[in-house]
Amino acid sequence: MTTILTVDPLDPDPLAIEEAVLLIRKDGVVAFPTETLYGLGANALSEKAVMKVFRIKDRGYEKPIPILIDKKETLSELVSNVSEKAESLIERFWPGGLTIIFEASPKLPLLLTANTGKVGIRISSNAIAQQLVKQMGAPITATSANTSGQKACASAKEVYESLGNRVDLIIDGGETKGCLGSTIVDATFTPVKVVRVGTIGLKKLREYI
Repeated sequence: MTTILTVDPLDPDPLAIEEAVLLIRKDGVVAFPTETLYGLGANALSEKAVMKVFRIKDRGYEKPIPILIDKKETLSELVSNVSEKAESLIERFWPGGLTIIFEASPKLPLLLTANTGKVGIRISSNAIAQQLVKQMGAPITATSANTSGQKACASAKEVYESLGNRVDLIIDGGETKGCLGSTIVDATFTPVKVVRVGTIGLKKLREYI
C-alpha cells in the first residue's frame, strides 16, 4: 500500500524527507512535486531502481529518463563536457524548469540514457525536490509521475489516481503549476537544439541559444 506523506512545500520537514530518501536508497520509487509537475524519484545510479521507474510508467526503454542534481558542481561527475552555451543556460535558468541534455558519463546506467549516450539534467527550484536530492547525496530520476501517454499529474491525488499502489511513497506537497513540464534543450548540438518547449518559452530562451 502506497504511503502518502504531507509535507510543507515551502519548509519541508527534514525527517519527512529523510523517510523518502531511505526508500530511494533501498531502490524504492517516490513521487514528489517539482516546480512544474509531480515526478518519480529513484536512485539514478541504480539500474534496478531505474528499471522500476520504467515498469511503473509502462515506459518504452528507448526513451531516456531525466535526472535532478542539487548543485552545478555535480555535473562533472555525470557528464563528459559542459559547453559555454550550456554554462550560460545554467547561469540563467537553474534552479528552474529547464532540462539540459549533455553527453553522459559512462558511470550512468545505460538504461537511464536509453543507450543514447546522453542525459537530461536540471536543478529544481522546488524546496521538496531540492531537499530530496541534497539528502540523497546523489542524482535522482525526474520523469513525470504518470503512466506513459496519460495526462501528467499536478497533485498527489492525481498521482495516486494514475499510478495507484505502484510507487512506494507519494510526497504531498500541494498542487504544482501543472500543464507544462520542463523545457528541454540539447546542448550537445551547435547551436543548442530545443527539444521541447515547456514552462520556459522560446522568447526567454532565444538570447541564450
